Amino acid sequence: MKNTLFLSAKTIAINKRTMVILFCCGALGVILSTSSCKNNKVDKDFSEGIIEYTIIYDEGQPFKHDPKLRPDKMVVKFKDNNTINKIEGLSGGFMFSMVQNYKENQVYTLIKILGKKIFLSESINDGRYPYAYTEMPSISIQKTDEKIVFMGLNCAKAIATFNDSLGHSFEILYTNELAINNPNKNTPFEEIEGIMLKFSAVLMKQNMQIVARSIKSRNIPDDEFILPKGYEQIDEDTLEDIFELMQ
Repeated sequence: MKNTLFLSAKTIAINKRTMVILFCCGALGVILSTSSCKNNKVDKDFSEGIIEYTIIYDEGQPFKHDPKLRPDKMVVKFKDNNTINKIEGLSGGFMFSMVQNYKENQVYTLIKILGKKIFLSESINDGRYPYAYTEMPSISIQKTDEKIVFMGLNCAKAIATFNDSLGHSFEILYTNELAINNPNKNTPFEEIEGIMLKFSAVLMKQNMQIVARSIKSRNIPDDEFILPKGYEQIDEDTLEDIFELMQ
């Protein structure tokens, strides 16, 4: 499987933990600069649309691969409480996305690498996080009474800490002014009731700040949230092998 489907880890240069933290927003852990975001205005009344995020890495951190290959953008689409979170790399040669479809009660993890399309299907209500979160460190979250206007939206602030050896604390800004109920359900951020617009993470000793850069009202087709055609189903063991190649 490792030799026939995928390139070496050096070629793909995307690791499992990076994908995990990207989708923690996703629920919507959603990802340019903080100052420019503050000046953007958002139509609060839409019920479907697109949120784009940027990942900002601390300068000077060691990284075993070419730093230019680190994912730096995520796009989240939402409608009727369904979401799809997507990251791409290698000039479109690599795609990783997670679809949460509450009507079908399914989470689809989709991977496309150089034309090969595979997926893992999981139940939303099986009492555990989707596979993409299995290596995510546990998190302690302390909510505050502080309110902040961010991107034209009223946000609440929380302080979170990863319960690992680094014990890294970071700020979360989240809002209830967009029409997604329980956006962080089935993720390690499930204590946060609103959509996260700013947070931080530490992965493979990489410090990241993850900030929403735009929120747009768009009509999203229903078929964005169903399993696409042409994907081959795999099991968790096979997906584990694939992630090992990507590290």
